[in-house]
Amino acid sequence: MIEGRGEAMNNDNCTIKITPEVSRVDEPVDIKINGLSKNEKVTIRAVSSDYYCINASILEIGDNTLWESYAVFETDECGNINFENAVPVDGTYSNCDKMGLFYSMRPKQIRKSKLIQKLSSINENRKYKITFTVEKNGKIIGSKEHTRVYCDDTIKSIDVVEKNLLARYFTSKDNIKHPAIIVLSGSDGRIEKAQAIAELFAMRGYSALAVCYFGLEGTPEDLNMIPLEYVENAVKWLKRQDAVDENKIAIYGRSKGGELVLLAASMFKDITCVIANTPSCYVYEGIKSNKLPSHHSSWMYRGREISYLKFNFHIILRLIIKMMKKEKGALAWMYKKLIEEGDRDKATIALDKINGSVLMISSAADEIWPSKMHSETACSIFEKSHFKHEYKHITFAKSGHMLTVPFQSIYPSEKYPYDVESWAKANMDSWNETIKFLEKWASK
Repeated sequence: MIEGRGEAMNNDNCTIKITPEVSRVDEPVDIKINGLSKNEKVTIRAVSSDYYCINASILEIGDNTLWESYAVFETDECGNINFENAVPVDGTYSNCDKMGLFYSMRPKQIRKSKLIQKLSSINENRKYKITFTVEKNGKIIGSKEHTRVYCDDTIKSIDVVEKNLLARYFTSKDNIKHPAIIVLSGSDGRIEKAQAIAELFAMRGYSALAVCYFGLEGTPEDLNMIPLEYVENAVKWLKRQDAVDENKIAIYGRSKGGELVLLAASMFKDITCVIANTPSCYVYEGIKSNKLPSHHSSWMYRGREISYLKFNFHIILRLIIKMMKKEKGALAWMYKKLIEEGDRDKATIALDKINGSVLMISSAADEIWPSKMHSETACSIFEKSHFKHEYKHITFAKSGHMLTVPFQSIYPSEKYPYDVESWAKANMDSWNETIKFLEKWASK
């Protein structure tokens, strides 16, 4: 019995078919429900207690949080529901979308857990299970369990703990040389979100190295003067691996990690492909663990700080007032003002020195910082410098800052500027563009 639901009721006619029975997290599935009476309303519910949601803050949502979504449908003339063309009359999503129950999941019972500080103790979160139920008049008349995987048992992992390198490596057990990709998360640092992306890349034939650049034991405590040696050493480590084509090393980062990958690629020539998701073309001041400006650069190399845009006291004061008034987009406004009033020329990343193709993904409605403006500025730099490699900028009008993996829940959804369905479409499209860009690079 599902927690908080009525008693299960046997109904030999009601069947739930999910194809494939086990699916990747970034893979759509087909759901069909058969054996019901015609034109009757039933509730389809999805529940998971081990769901790893890449979009949820690990500070807010701990392990074993109960997630749930639902949709009420009316069966067709044959007593069936096909999610391919069914439109819910009520539920956690509203459009015709066969993956709606996946991306509209919400925490029902939040269980917070203490943050783990040691890499070896952090779960790889390779898979999770979702139980789908059919309910009629408060009774469960059918159920089906489905498994979603970030990566399966064909992928092996290795923890890498060295000076100025803390990472987790995912690659196929076939020991064949693969293109490699370094993965960096956003301003949360740590490893959990980076490894989720790395696992999916590994399932697509890449040797993927998720790198933690702050926030875990053995790395800096906060986002302040992070040594770029973390990326430099990641490149060197990958080149020593038997399962890596040393001439094919890419890098992926989102948000603050997008700033980092553009900066690192401008300095380390072995990186020949860059995926910068909601990035910055400028280096910004670091942030201490108490959320205050660090008065130093976010990054340094060989002991020297990288030139950066400083947080301005008067702009921050106005930001605080805007946030107290709960004005939307206050953070993005702050970054725009920093660009307008700061010494942006010194803080601009030397993008023309990147030795490979570049994909930038942004949101016109980015509520964290102006990723579209950042990316457009980067394109101008590429154009003016007659950049010899491919560069591409894709922007989405109706999505927020969180463009990660398809079909994942967005939480909390109320902080995003448009409807959840628009965000879900942008998330799917941005991921597909990422995969296509990598495949094109890898096949050269």
